[in-house]
Amino acid sequence: MITNQRYERILDYLNTHGTGSVNDLVEITDSSTATVRRDLTYLESEGVLKRIHGGATLGGLQKEEDYSDKSVKNLTKKIRIAQNAAALIENGDTIFIDAGTTTYEMMPFIRAADITVVTNNVTLIAQLVKNGHQTHVLGGKVKPATKAVVGYDVVEKLKALSFDKCFVGVNAIDLNHGFSTPDDDEALIKKTALSQSRYAYVLSDSSKFERSAFVKFADLEEAIIITDTEKHPFIQQLNTKTHIIEGGGDG
Repeated sequence: MITNQRYERILDYLNTHGTGSVNDLVEITDSSTATVRRDLTYLESEGVLKRIHGGATLGGLQKEEDYSDKSVKNLTKKIRIAQNAAALIENGDTIFIDAGTTTYEMMPFIRAADITVVTNNVTLIAQLVKNGHQTHVLGGKVKPATKAVVGYDVVEKLKALSFDKCFVGVNAIDLNHGFSTPDDDEALIKKTALSQSRYAYVLSDSSKFERSAFVKFADLEEAIIITDTEKHPFIQQLNTKTHIIEGGGDG
């Protein structure tokens, strides 16, 4: 099993069980004890888990990661989520797509015609224009870590617009803390976009479940979650009337 696959399997296990012993993680990754201990040391240095005696647990608040680092994590799940999200777009829709690595994966799967797309994601612009979509880019300061355009002007412009649907990413989802992200500027943009949309969708793979980031931008009831599995214990606790689970399995 390659390194990134071990990382993903370890984090999936901890997301499901909360904690895991080294022996548990050796078994699920089919690796040696020494390899798992090295993996845990690295993942702790990245702030995604906390080592405890004999194993590890999920630790701390979700921190902001660089866009290029996030883009390769859980990629198979992100593509599946993005495909299902794109299928919700209908001919003639006006939509908002925010900055994020999962929302970026929507681009090849958008089949609807005559749509208008508003975005603060600088990585989407070229592909949207190439695909012939009417594209509006919100102006402001570009945040290097996430490639998001942020600031007062972005929020004020969003307040003047209305959308059929919006699609936003998230760093963490928790029953008590709702949807959250590490950055207050991006949190305000997400919050505003959700409030200006008839249908609001949050795209999240299961590694974000039962975690919290610094700034809450919405309660769970304010958006529909599109994710990779309905079998995760966190999903089982949600009101299925207000959440859609798309993805075709556990990936």
